[in-house]
Amino acid sequence: MQHNTIKHKLKAGGSVLGTCITDYVGPEVVTILKAAGMEYFFLDTEHGRASFSDIQTLVRVGRAADVIPLVRVTWNEYPFIARTFDCGAMGVICPRVDSIEEARRIVNCIKFPPLGNRGYGLRSIVTDLDFKGARGEMDSSNDETMVILQMETQNFVDQVDEITAIPGVDATMVGPFDLSVSLGIPGEFDNPKFWAAFDRMVEACEKNGVAPGVHAGNAQMLQKCKDHGARFLTCATDASVLLRGWKEIRAAFPAGDKKAGGEGGYM
Repeated sequence: MQHNTIKHKLKAGGSVLGTCITDYVGPEVVTILKAAGMEYFFLDTEHGRASFSDIQTLVRVGRAADVIPLVRVTWNEYPFIARTFDCGAMGVICPRVDSIEEARRIVNCIKFPPLGNRGYGLRSIVTDLDFKGARGEMDSSNDETMVILQMETQNFVDQVDEITAIPGVDATMVGPFDLSVSLGIPGEFDNPKFWAAFDRMVEACEKNGVAPGVHAGNAQMLQKCKDHGARFLTCATDASVLLRGWKEIRAAFPAGDKKAGGEGGYM
């Protein structure tokens, strides 16, 4: 399997920067991300509309452009996880992880024996028609794929030390909105309760050799998370970046009764 540059950069203690694709799933978007200097993207199949066909198309372009393709799976069950990897994803982001047992089961779905129990189904999108033998391909996949668990619930916060100590976990990702809702402070990203949970995650990750991460809605929030120790850095979405860019142009050329909309309700 192709060398996963962001996985090894994170393992070495570095930071990586990427974004999320939710709506604009044509392959040209990946070439734009490459030109912008993004190191990875994740295609959102939890909240977005992407199909498995879309996954494979964007994976193919991402791998060719050396923009590492990740996928947020619809749910943390074997059919979604295994098929996503069989479409070539180099890592999965698992939403709303809620227990140590669930985290262990996710790793078991992702890793081949002896590290897990994933079924063998490595197609050409994974091997690039350069087959190294079953054992070699399984070992390569275990080495290069990523396990990223989203911290979006109070239960994850309460068990973060144990979850991040599970062998095979590479990174966490705070989902700010869902986490704040679970903490009883929806959308209050200046609340000390939010940052106490965030800092607890960072401390546990660094102790256990896992990269602490976040999906922030804008660069200002991302910088604050980085200042708190996040290294797996995801910012905004395709739709939010387009909205902000066009609103900036509209603001520079006001047109009387034409009024720009709000910020949107997601990222």
